[in-house]
Amino acid sequence: MRIENSPGHRRLRQFVEDEADRLLDTIRMYVIQTGLATGATATIVASELLNEVVVEALKGADRFDPTRQPMAWLLGIALNLIKRRKVSQARRNHREPLLRDLTAGFESGFSDDELFEPFLNIGLASEPGAGDILDELLSSVSDSDQHILRLAVQYDFSGEKIATALKITPGAARVRLHRAIQRLRVAQESRTVENHD
Repeated sequence: MRIENSPGHRRLRQFVEDEADRLLDTIRMYVIQTGLATGATATIVASELLNEVVVEALKGADRFDPTRQPMAWLLGIALNLIKRRKVSQARRNHREPLLRDLTAGFESGFSDDELFEPFLNIGLASEPGAGDILDELLSSVSDSDQHILRLAVQYDFSGEKIATALKITPGAARVRLHRAIQRLRVAQESRTVENHD
């Protein structure tokens, strides 16, 4: 007998079809309670998890006893997936966004040292003229890119501090910083080409 036609598979599939909203609400509650996500993000994460739960449940349907309650089986899978995400999130949060890590694999004529050399002598902008040097370097990127680059490089904020300052997750902060670095690199390369023409 094929797994797709097993009583466990049919029972799980029917339960998900009938109770998807209730299952989604419960998973969303778990997402919030475990601190995986909050607000509108919790709904998005819960929807993603629901899809993963259904896939996992149907793959393992041969192990499901159709006399058991499907909700308990599905929520058990959801909790395991949430635990995996929390472990992955914790690993990412402990790793600070190093400039070299964030720009790895980005082919460029500028090394990190060359790109950020003006920052190295600025410190916390306490030296006379330091603000002018920094303003000139950052003038080629948007205000939001300038802000995150100042936090990361000028003020030496950790990934966690950047996330707190921007009211976003540490993962989102790393992505924004990475993109800001790439845009600054492209802008500096363009300036160099213009100056040589």
